[in-house]
Amino acid sequence: MENKSDKRIISVSDINSYLYCARKLYLSKVCGLRVSMNRNMAVGRLKHSILEAFSKNEEKFVSDIDKDYDRLELVFMYEDFIKNLAARIFAENSEMCEKFMVDKDDMTRKIIRDFSEDIRLRIASIKSSLSKGFRKDEIWSNLDSLYISELRLESEALGLRGRADRVMISKSEGTIIPFELKSREDNIFHSDEIQLTAYAMLLEEKYKRKIPIGMIEVGNNKKEIPITEANKSEIIRISDIIRNFENSPPPAMQSNFNKCRHCEFQEECSKI
Repeated sequence: MENKSDKRIISVSDINSYLYCARKLYLSKVCGLRVSMNRNMAVGRLKHSILEAFSKNEEKFVSDIDKDYDRLELVFMYEDFIKNLAARIFAENSEMCEKFMVDKDDMTRKIIRDFSEDIRLRIASIKSSLSKGFRKDEIWSNLDSLYISELRLESEALGLRGRADRVMISKSEGTIIPFELKSREDNIFHSDEIQLTAYAMLLEEKYKRKIPIGMIEVGNNKKEIPITEANKSEIIRISDIIRNFENSPPPAMQSNFNKCRHCEFQEECSKI
């Protein structure tokens, strides 16, 4: 029987990549092929860094709130907070920004726009705490609903790691809800549900609490997704397949011409 501590950790993004094209993941993980950094990848990396910095510094930001600001004032405060973090991340990655001609002002505006719902949720919880008379350091510990962005999760028992887009923890209801946020305008795919389920599994392991549902936000739409045993089993199955890639390479894709035509590894794939 496999020792839990010996189980190689698989990232949730690898599971998502497997569902897109198992062969491409194999070429990357086992054969060591890498896609050259492009502008979209650079922008994605910068965005993740900014949101991760947001998550690490938000408690201090909230703990500096010294009076009952109105909602609009808090919106402006959050936006300034994000702008300052973005400026710092851009400065730390100046070479990348210059190489890929990143429009820093435009990117900051888009992050604030895309993060507007997260800001709204946080302000509602902060206003509730302020209305009860809490100020500064007391606010964070007395938030009824805590929203955490870019939450890093890892479990040796599951052999999984990942970074959840948003997690809502409600103290009054005792509930934990993972959110998967997609930038596309519509359509929810099976891979989205699998990704969300993987985060739910990691949260269940971390908090020792059953998580029956998660949420997927696509465009302006939200959909409640049940966390099913069938999807959990699929995650475990795929994780084991990825761990065994070296012994059992996946076959080349046969059913999606467009995926193959635009694949960076097309030539190498044909040689295996």
